[in-house]
Amino acid sequence: MTYTHEALADMLWAQAEGLYTDEAAVDLVIRHDVWLRRTDFHRFIQVETAPETVDTPMAMVQWQDAADALNVGDLAGSTSETAVLRIAAALGGGGPVDLRACLGSLDTTNTHLVTRAIRHANSSGGRWEA
Repeated sequence: MTYTHEALADMLWAQAEGLYTDEAAVDLVIRHDVWLRRTDFHRFIQVETAPETVDTPMAMVQWQDAADALNVGDLAGSTSETAVLRIAAALGGGGPVDLRACLGSLDTTNTHLVTRAIRHANSSGGRWEA
């Protein structure tokens, strides 16, 4: 089944909600607004049918698989696109990331998105900051 990027965002949020590092990873990918629009990335998103009482199906990114695909060249993007995905994957549990290599390729907008995600992942209150 094919899903819009908006539907995927809703499903990813439904799964991540309440887990700060997962929320941070998902929010970073959603706000970056690249990967959820790419059908070649959709193979790393597992959609689960939620129980009857839940209106929104849940989905999760297979972060390690996405990071591995980047590493072997099975998933490509610009330097900043891959850096954002690598950082999101690390936040989501997809292994370590070389921050020196990733941060050097980010513009101001993407640096803000990454900083926001890292702050949220480290928060205790869970309240998003602008």
